[in-house]
Amino acid sequence: MKKTIIGLAKLTRFNEYIYFVVITTILGIAAADGCFDWRFPVVIIANWLAVGFAFMVNDIEDAPDDALSTSKVKRNPVSSGLITPRTAWIASLIVGLVSAGLFFLLGLWPFILGLLALILGYLYSSRRVRLKTIAFFDIFSHCLMLAGLQFLCGYFTYTSTLTGDWFWPFSFVMAISIYGEFYNEIRDIEGDREAELRHTAIILGDRVSHILMLIVLVIGIFSGIMSFLIIDLVPFWTFVVMAVLAIIFIIPPIIKMRQGDSSIAIQGALQKPMEWAASIALLLQYLLPWLDKAWDLGLF
Repeated sequence: MKKTIIGLAKLTRFNEYIYFVVITTILGIAAADGCFDWRFPVVIIANWLAVGFAFMVNDIEDAPDDALSTSKVKRNPVSSGLITPRTAWIASLIVGLVSAGLFFLLGLWPFILGLLALILGYLYSSRRVRLKTIAFFDIFSHCLMLAGLQFLCGYFTYTSTLTGDWFWPFSFVMAISIYGEFYNEIRDIEGDREAELRHTAIILGDRVSHILMLIVLVIGIFSGIMSFLIIDLVPFWTFVVMAVLAIIFIIPPIIKMRQGDSSIAIQGALQKPMEWAASIALLLQYLLPWLDKAWDLGLF
């Protein structure tokens, strides 16, 4: 039983997206001028489960290939034998159904968009389609599945119409997600070439892909500036907290960096600390006012 639980936990790979999903979802809520009520944790959990479903399906479908790779066989709980494919599929189905059920509670548009996220999560890795191996479709499906649709689910949980405040934060999360996909493809490009995959980075080549990745990052930074500083999507104090936390979290990986580290390695080391800082600050934006109000009402 313990072995199965460990395998299922590894299958979800929650540490790879738990913070980023918080960011994309809360930015959607903020763009809709949402508040902290019962829908707030429900939409975050629904998005967590939808993204988790995509990661679970990915490991199940990649298990035969990962079993042949010394670097991936132990990471994948199916290929390493921690859990059977049948157990993994049952767990994935349960996660997908619970996610769909939570989206249903949030209304029509969150339900439709949530289902689309789940469908993309399956098609992205399913060997029958495998969108992640089709050039350009891999980038588009990735940024929607792991960022854009989470943002929109958060947004439409609190409103049914598009307003002027949605565009820049939506562009921000999409750009950052595209950057992340380029980063992953460039990082794994040698192994993927050996496996004869044909995703975007392989088609375009290392140099062009790296240039595009940096261009997308610049677009993401610009969209972030527009979102946080120009249209005041979040209070200024939230942005200050985010900046201070980012500096604190980035210091350890900077100290550990070695001379000669590649730009990909440097970007990878800085990515998670930035996600931690942003997710914590955005959560505090909603939690602190709620706690203050609850205190005034004598709930604590």
